[in-house]
Amino acid sequence: MSNPFDAETVESYVALAKGLDHTQLIYAAAVLVIGLVLVRLVLLRLFDRFMRRNSKARLPSTSIIRTAVRFLLDFTVVMIAANVAGIPLTSFVAIFSIIGIALSLAVQGVLSNLAGGIIIMTTNPFEIGHFIEYNGMSGTVTDISPMHTRVDAPDGRVIFVPNSVLTNSQVINYSMKPARRIELTVSASYGNSPDEVRGAVLEAIRRVPAIAQDPAPIVHVESYGDSAITYSVYAWCPSPVFWATKYDLNEALYAAFADKGVAMTYPHLNVHMVESAAN
Repeated sequence: MSNPFDAETVESYVALAKGLDHTQLIYAAAVLVIGLVLVRLVLLRLFDRFMRRNSKARLPSTSIIRTAVRFLLDFTVVMIAANVAGIPLTSFVAIFSIIGIALSLAVQGVLSNLAGGIIIMTTNPFEIGHFIEYNGMSGTVTDISPMHTRVDAPDGRVIFVPNSVLTNSQVINYSMKPARRIELTVSASYGNSPDEVRGAVLEAIRRVPAIAQDPAPIVHVESYGDSAITYSVYAWCPSPVFWATKYDLNEALYAAFADKGVAMTYPHLNVHMVESAAN
């Protein structure tokens, strides 16, 4: 591809401009004006109406898509007007290809984040208000913009995450489902049977109103340790109150074990001393 900005090519552009028919220029100007007016008053309005009827479309993603559609329509109108004026489209293609390469190199990071924003807003891996985890960090999504996503961490930090980071990372969404499962492990003495421990755990679960009974909570023997039996506890609760419910269950377990006479164990070492008879 020849350089569209060298002296020879520029001279050919000048000669082409001098040879243009004035009538063609008038027609081209009319096409340009009418086309741009139609784009703004008709086509974009039809696009806005279509997006409003689409229940899955959200305001940020609609704005990005609308900007892209408007650019493509304006570019098409300019190409049509240039063709009416008698200007070879190959010249524009050469110029825009050079400009496009330069811009893509200059704003590679920006384009990457913009593409990530479009992916996030069209695939909906999370929404505003969802609690997510990514790259070992977590927080509540409070804003989704074309370039970055704002995440408010539980400790008060506000994190502006580039969209390209989120689209290239594993994102765990803890709020997409209406319910989450609480998973706990508790240890009890060998002096208490599994039925006694299971009854105490279920009593603790009944004392926490937020825990659902359907699906039913599950208590299983997980393993037999040196000084205690380990039990796995599974219970479901609404996602928005997951942490509060989990902490309430921990406290309820302590109280229920005490009421039911179930001994909680902790690591300990028994030392038996034998006094030998003197010779």
